[in-house]
Amino acid sequence: MDISFLRLIPAATLGALLASCVSGPAASHNLDELLDSNDQLRHVIELRGFKDQLLLDLTGRIAVIGATVAIAAALDDDDVNALDGELLGALYEGTVEVAGEAGQILDQLGSDQTGLVHVGDPSLEALHQLLDLISVPVESLADELRVIRQLSRYAAQCPGRLARERAILGLGPWLVKLKVKVPMDPPRVPAEAEDLTLLIGQFYSDWKTAPDKGTDELQASVDALLDTEIDIQGMWRVLKGLEALASQDRATPAMGPILIQLARSLEARSLAMALGSGLRDVDPIVRAAAMETGMGYLDSSFILEALECLAPGQVDEQGRVPRTRTHGLYPIVPGEGLVVQRLLDQVAVGGLRLSEGLDPAARNNMRLRVLNLVIQISYDVVTFDEASRAAALRALVALAPEGPGSRRKEDWEGWWREFAQQAQEKATAEAAEDAPTDG
Repeated sequence: MDISFLRLIPAATLGALLASCVSGPAASHNLDELLDSNDQLRHVIELRGFKDQLLLDLTGRIAVIGATVAIAAALDDDDVNALDGELLGALYEGTVEVAGEAGQILDQLGSDQTGLVHVGDPSLEALHQLLDLISVPVESLADELRVIRQLSRYAAQCPGRLARERAILGLGPWLVKLKVKVPMDPPRVPAEAEDLTLLIGQFYSDWKTAPDKGTDELQASVDALLDTEIDIQGMWRVLKGLEALASQDRATPAMGPILIQLARSLEARSLAMALGSGLRDVDPIVRAAAMETGMGYLDSSFILEALECLAPGQVDEQGRVPRTRTHGLYPIVPGEGLVVQRLLDQVAVGGLRLSEGLDPAARNNMRLRVLNLVIQISYDVVTFDEASRAAALRALVALAPEGPGSRRKEDWEGWWREFAQQAQEKATAEAAEDAPTDG
């Protein structure tokens, strides 16, 4: 039996080693290739790292055959009558077939191919490349710029909705690290590509001369970039250039902080615009991911405004649907069940996260308003689907641990009637105590 397990070790070890060879620059290059300058997906690209994928495919096939042979041998050792010879014959044929495929793959690896490949489903390939990029540890400013520029661009611009969803879910930790507080809309009048090119060129020129001339002109070019209205596509271009500079590691002690200042400021704007794009996305899957990211990584003001969006929207005098004050969220319309579910599930997991410095009376009022809203959702069969109502009940268990704790809306309705009445009586009594008396 020990020999059978030993037969599995080489294939498993090789697979683990190859899986750890994912390269951040290679995944980023592939993502650059997949989206053209008009943000359309390409089918023919120069794919880097595809040889590793071939080796992984080969390793997987060998591992399956090796495991099956090991099991067959173990069975044969324990019971000579367990195998009638047909299984071993089939295993032998399978091994020969895999060996032939292995030879073909190794022949490909030894050829002079350029890596130009046809991608049948570029949106799925984009998803895989994003997952590879996110899995690589970030150890430098260049790594950080690489990840953020790709996540931001794909969250806002990629035609594939699953790639957009994955990119938006990847924004969360970076929102916290770069202290992004609110999502952003794109600039109304972004800089023209030609103007941005001139600004980038001036920055590069000042960067090269800064070691000899000092950093005054370099700082001026940084200030010019920071004062420019740049959209997601422009941000991708600027951050890509900064990534190249950071990779060179030629900054003097005086230049390094200036590069970091520019990089972090533009990264934060790029992330904020990417999240804002996700919250306005036409696809509910992407909007749900953006709502989940905001609920999980922004502060309680986002959570409260997101819950406010669950209430029926009011139309203003011009027939427009108003957005929330701080985060610019639109009301969630009936039929957006997935968005509602993800929002309420985040409440169930993390609660309201109200500020510790909030006045106790204000804290209690907010909690009561939220409880009232969520209980209404739990039994509103006209506006909300069954899954959304179930999510509301899960949220109630977290928001009101003193409640019935069940998943039955009737229990919560009865509890809420009694609880709300007691809260109202308490508020009335406290108001009477605080009221001035005559004399």
